[in-house]
Amino acid sequence: MCATTRPGIEDGNRKSEIVKKKKTKKASARPRSRLPITDSRLPARMTAVVKTKPLPGREGTQVKSVPVPRAGPGEVLIRVLATAVCGSDRHIYKWDESMATIVKPPRIYGHEFCGEIVRFGPEAERQDLREGLYVSAEMHVTCGHCRPCRTGQRHICENTRILGVHEDGCFAQYVVVPAYNVIPLDRHVVPPRVGAFLDALGNAVHTTQVADLSGKSVAVLGYGPIGAMCAEIARISGAARIAITDVHAQAAAHARRWASSRRLSHVSVIDLTRTKDPAGSVREALGGGADVVLELSGAEASINLGLAVARRGATISLLGIPKARSVTIQDYTGCLIFKGLTLHAVIGRRIFETWIKMLDLLRAGLDVEDIVTNEFEGLESFHDAMALLESRQAMKIVFYPNGRP
Repeated sequence: MCATTRPGIEDGNRKSEIVKKKKTKKASARPRSRLPITDSRLPARMTAVVKTKPLPGREGTQVKSVPVPRAGPGEVLIRVLATAVCGSDRHIYKWDESMATIVKPPRIYGHEFCGEIVRFGPEAERQDLREGLYVSAEMHVTCGHCRPCRTGQRHICENTRILGVHEDGCFAQYVVVPAYNVIPLDRHVVPPRVGAFLDALGNAVHTTQVADLSGKSVAVLGYGPIGAMCAEIARISGAARIAITDVHAQAAAHARRWASSRRLSHVSVIDLTRTKDPAGSVREALGGGADVVLELSGAEASINLGLAVARRGATISLLGIPKARSVTIQDYTGCLIFKGLTLHAVIGRRIFETWIKMLDLLRAGLDVEDIVTNEFEGLESFHDAMALLESRQAMKIVFYPNGRP
């Protein structure tokens, strides 16, 4: 997306410079976002999911009433139409170590959403934005001045702040985001049911776009929501063969339903708990091996499986994050070096290249609506939804904080 901003505003984070000129607190602390809004046409309070204490489950998370935030310099206030639960939200909810060192309660979490602009903060105008516009937003807020940002790699910014992790997010009726990060949407192409999880879909697009999938044999290792999106992207991209693996029967069953609903004869689904030779099963399904491996689980066994089934010269795209800090490669020489593999580590979405590609794929017929298995009006059923995800009875859950649009 080509963002047009007012002179002197490079991105949403430039608000810090404006605030400094006014001799107020640093923008990184975002004090204004916690203040109640004063516009009489908007409610003073809203319902939000808040990590209230450094504890797991219901003890540490409350669905409660909080003040509606106010857009500060370079920011916009958005009414949330739909929001979805991401894997990292589950880590926050369970208070896993990976998030306990980052999230500072009290914090409104959630970072996947779509909504409508309701207010602009000072110096936040953009020619392509207006009140009432249907939008989403890139929730990784980048600095714009570190080496990666200056070399076109904002997705690995050294000073990234994630809304919903480091600062308040979108499990709420309203959310504040930098105007620079806002993405206009077309309702005919992206209905709210899909707009709710564009952040995750962007991860899948980034993972799949590191290699040309057309005519290739593709292994999709891990069939959670992002794995399901990757499989659909491989389909629409013209992959010749697709092999999907998972260790959970529910995920394998969902993958089979997806392939059956689209009458895909070139897709094989392998339940790794039911085969004595996982690598052999995947190689057979792919006609000898994978040209492209998409590793989405982060499990050590899955990473080694990907290396084992990759053809010589193959590309491996790694999005899954292991639970442990280290991973053991079983045959580093034979499965990696001697095969001449290319490995890509994927984080977030390329800003904004991935967004453009994602919206183009949706416009071309990418269909991910069936990934949504459960929908809730309001946020009051948040704890029940998390239980469904934990028991693997749900794939992707969408909330409508202000009622169904």
